[in-house]
Amino acid sequence: MTFDVVGLCRREPDAETLISAIRAASPLSEVEVDEDRMLFLLRNPGGRVVLTIENGRSVRVPGEARRLLGIDVPPPVWWVESRAPDDDAEAETAAREFTTALVAATGGSSWSSR
Repeated sequence: MTFDVVGLCRREPDAETLISAIRAASPLSEVEVDEDRMLFLLRNPGGRVVLTIENGRSVRVPGEARRLLGIDVPPPVWWVESRAPDDDAEAETAAREFTTALVAATGGSSWSSR
């Protein structure tokens, strides 16, 4: 299982914004980009993946956030999802801090699986 956090961004997050939010979440971690799967992998100094961040997707359909997350968010928004190992407090903190920094930079709101 994973701990999931979704940033519902008012403005499209560019690569610089994503990297800044990642650095805010875990400044000592390394960022690996998996271009084939369009993912950012955040690794702690020991090399363990702490957070996986998907590239943002545009959501333009009214009611889609309600259908998928149970919350009302008027479109358009950019959906940026991150996943952390479920049993890792460091990873959950990084996921929350990443999404908080991302939403602060782009406007919007967030949702988490707990």
